[in-house]
Amino acid sequence: MANNFRKFVKNNSITFSFLLIYTGFIYLKVANFENYNFYNGKITGLTKSVSYHTGGRGSVLIGRIIPEFEYYVNGDTIKSAQGELKLVTNFKLNEKITVLVDKEDKYKTKIYSLFYYWIDFNELILFLLAFLFVLGYIKNFI
Repeated sequence: MANNFRKFVKNNSITFSFLLIYTGFIYLKVANFENYNFYNGKITGLTKSVSYHTGGRGSVLIGRIIPEFEYYVNGDTIKSAQGELKLVTNFKLNEKITVLVDKEDKYKTKIYSLFYYWIDFNELILFLLAFLFVLGYIKNFI
C-alpha cells in the first residue's frame, strides 16, 4: 500500500505538490479569520492613482485604482480606502462588500475579496517557493 502511494506521488508530483501547498494555504487563510471582525459595507469611490517609478532604464508609469469604501459598526459609518497595489481592482460604485477589520488594530482593514484578502503578492511568492520546494523534494527523494 505504501509503495502504491509512493508511486502515485512520484507519477503525479506536480499535481500532488500543488494540492498539498494549496490545502495548507487555504487552511492558514481560513484559520486567520479569527483575527478579524466582519462588517457589511459598500464601495463609495474609485480613485485613479498614477505613480512614476524610475529605474536603471528610465521611468515606468504605474496606474492603479484605489477603492474607497464605508462600513457600518453599531450604527456608525466608517470610511476608509484600500491603498495597496493589487493585481486586479474590479469594483463598481455602490457595490456591497464585506470588510475585515483587525481585532487588535481597528485601523487595519481589508476588503474580503479574491485579490484583497485571498491572494497577496507576498503570499503568492511564498506559495510558489513552497510549491517548488515540495516538488523538488518529491522528484529527488521519493
